[in-house]
Order: sequence, then structure tokens, then C-alpha cells
Amino acid sequence: MNAKVKRIFLPLLVMAVLGYVLGWSSFLEVRTIGVRGIEGARTLTEKKVIKASGIQFGDKLARVSTGSVARTLSKYPEIARVEINRRPLHTVEILVTLRSIDVAIATTKGRFLLGDSTGVTFVEVSKVPRGIPVVTGDRRFLDDGLDIYYSLPEKIKTRVDTIALPSNASIAFSLRGGLTILWGSANDLEAKLTVLAALLEAPENKRARFIDIATPLTPTVR
Repeated sequence: MNAKVKRIFLPLLVMAVLGYVLGWSSFLEVRTIGVRGIEGARTLTEKKVIKASGIQFGDKLARVSTGSVARTLSKYPEIARVEINRRPLHTVEILVTLRSIDVAIATTKGRFLLGDSTGVTFVEVSKVPRGIPVVTGDRRFLDDGLDIYYSLPEKIKTRVDTIALPSNASIAFSLRGGLTILWGSANDLEAKLTVLAALLEAPENKRARFIDIATPLTPTVR
């Protein structure tokens, strides 16, 4: 075999061997499937995630489609993000990021749908976790209610017990301690935040039980 033929043939041979080893031989096959990030999950288990991934023991590591597996698992509402890593020689790692529990949406059955800060729900429960605000009313106005809720000062937001959505013009917040804030619509957000801060700082409003800032230029305190 002359030098020219070797220069052409040997790289092709190496590529063919590598292709066989990576894609067909048992040298790099899946023997371990690890799942991380589902601690505290309410709808998922390690076994369920592995089964849903479609990855089988004995699959060729190089032929595991990480994008396809990630898209499949992302269909589960409790999963916010998922990453698939192939670890030579025989491991596939599934890294899951769960949605946080930020709100509980009351249902007509007296139960609650737990959801994240965007309003995506993923599990129904009979009891709301401690410190999670309950959303009542018309879910069509959920985005407005959550936008206002997340704009509240931290010292107010952490006291919110209920977010009431009877209509898009009468959104209200009930705080632990007995104070109700009638916010109104999602309009004039900055003006309402300024007025609310001033009202809460006024000494005469320390014992207030109701604040109406639906019309921020003419607030009412009782």
C-alpha cells in the first residue's frame, strides 16, 4: 500500500471504527440512568421520569437524542426545565428543574391548584402549603392579579393571604393581620404603589382594616 493510498484509507478506516464503536458496539451503551432535581416533586418520581424519557438500558449512548428527550419531559407541567447529559462511558443524566410553588388557585370543588409565579398549575391539593397566597375568583384576570402581587413591596407581599379576582376592575388583597387592599384594575400601577406606601406610613392608618386605592387620587381608608 503506497503512501497516498494510506493517507486516504487510514482516516476513513479510523472514522468507520469510531462510528461503529460510538453508534453500534456495546462499548458505549447506556447502563446507568440518573435523575437529579426531583426532590420534593408532587407529581413525579425517578422511575416515572426514566420511563417517560424513553431511554432504555442498552441503548447506544451516542444515539440518545438529548433534544428529543428534553422536549418529551418538558410536557410534564411540574417541570420548568430539563437538561440531558451523556456521561461516558455508560451514563445518561437527566437534570430536572421543578416549578416553584408560588400560588394556590381555589377551585369550585373546594380544592386548590398549586402553580408557579407565571400561573402555570401542576397539581391539585386539599390543603394550601403554609405562606402561599390563595387566588379566588375569575382566572381570566390571573395575569393582572399576579403582576400586581409581584410588584408589591416585600413587606406587604409576604403578608398577602388571598388574591381576590371578582373582576378585572376590583382586584383585592387580603393580608394576614386583617388588612384588605382594594386595588382595582392593573392600571396606574406606579401611582397606586406610591399612594399605598404613603397611606401605610401615616400614623393615623396604623389600625386601618380597609384601604381603597382603585382610584389613587381619591383613596379611602377605614
